[in-house]
Amino acid sequence: WRKFHVAVDAKTGDVIACDLTSSRAQDPTRVPALISQIENPLASASADAAYDAKVVYEALANHTEDRVPRVLIPPKKNAILDEKNESLSERNRNIRSRNKQGKRKWGAQSGYNRRSLVENTFSRYKKIIGPMLRARTLQGQRVEARIGSKILNMMTGLGMPKTERIG
Repeated sequence: WRKFHVAVDAKTGDVIACDLTSSRAQDPTRVPALISQIENPLASASADAAYDAKVVYEALANHTEDRVPRVLIPPKKNAILDEKNESLSERNRNIRSRNKQGKRKWGAQSGYNRRSLVENTFSRYKKIIGPMLRARTLQGQRVEARIGSKILNMMTGLGMPKTERIG
C-alpha cells in the first residue's frame, strides 16, 4: 500500500506538489517535502486534523521569508496554546477561534470547508488516471504519480465541469 500526498491550488484545482510514500509514513512529516516543491508564496494552506503538528506549522511559516500563510488546520480536541513558539501563531489563532465559535461555525467562517477540493482532486485522479499503480518500485511509482498529476493538470486546464444543484 502507498500514500499519495498532494497539495492542490484551491483556485484552479491543479496539483502543485505531490509525494508518494509507504503506508507507514506519518502525514505531517511529508509536508516539508511538499512545500519544497512550491516556488510561489502561499496565501493559505488547509489540511485535516491529522496535520495538526508542529512540523507542519514550522514548514509553512518558513516557506517564504516575507509572508506567513493563513493556516487552516482544525486543532485536536486537547490542543493547548503555545505562546513561546512564533511558528505556532496560526495554530494558536485556530485554537482560540475554534474554542470560541465551535467546530462547525469555525469550519464555515474560516474557509476550512473548502478543503474538500483536495478530496475532489483525489476522486478525479482515481477516475481519470486509475486507482492502481503499475510500476513495481517505489521510485517508479513516484514518477508515475507525478506524471498522473501532470496529466490531471492538463485536463483541468482544458476545463472543469460546472455543476448545479437541482431541486
